[in-house]
Amino acid sequence: MNSLRVLLVEHGSEKAEAISSTLASANHTVLPTTGLEEAGEALFVEQFDAVLLASTFPAPSLADFTAKLRQVEQSQHSETRIPILALESVSSGGTDGSVQEPIDPIALTEAVRNLAKALAPKVEDKKSSSHEYLPVLEPEKFEEQVGSDPELMVEIIDLFLGESKKDVSAMTRSVECADWDSLSKIAHTIKGSLGSLHATRARATAQELENAARDKDSTISVSAYHQLVKDLRALEPELLDLRDAVTSST
Repeated sequence: MNSLRVLLVEHGSEKAEAISSTLASANHTVLPTTGLEEAGEALFVEQFDAVLLASTFPAPSLADFTAKLRQVEQSQHSETRIPILALESVSSGGTDGSVQEPIDPIALTEAVRNLAKALAPKVEDKKSSSHEYLPVLEPEKFEEQVGSDPELMVEIIDLFLGESKKDVSAMTRSVECADWDSLSKIAHTIKGSLGSLHATRARATAQELENAARDKDSTISVSAYHQLVKDLRALEPELLDLRDAVTSST
């Protein structure tokens, strides 16, 4: 990590140019952005080794940006965590460390290397639970719930399969925007539908996703989201097989 890719967040262009020049002289690559919103968009375009805040930003905005950063780490299956550092003159809580001024590129490299190693376990330790021990579908319980009515079973299956694709798209948008409130509501809706089907495994994951998103735990939310998508994919062929079996017997 001798050469860093740094995402610089700074309101003023003059200060950003000075910092970029200093870091570039040590062969670091710097992408300057004028605010956290622009920096958040950059996270989905390029990969970075560190984020450097050269201005003070409101705590809520920084929290939203941090959530996006952790989301990107999850989507990239990163085994390290991207440190957020701030210049020592910047008043900014919620960061991982500070950088003395004037900036020493060598010291910055060492700080990023040490922080990335120290923070890595935080990503590894927080993953969604595995529910693979649970059955994908319990058709006997589903049939009992609908009173062994084949037409009603087919109707419920068709409705779920149609809505499920819309729900996954909505969840994806919520994750991309770090909209945890919406994600929690969608997971709650999916959980109810899965309960009606007795799709036990996916329902357990949806419950976990609902709770994590409600608590705004971005790391668990993203992990549970990916697991729920996987569980839904495993559920679809079993529902289709059940549908075929029901229709062929009528």
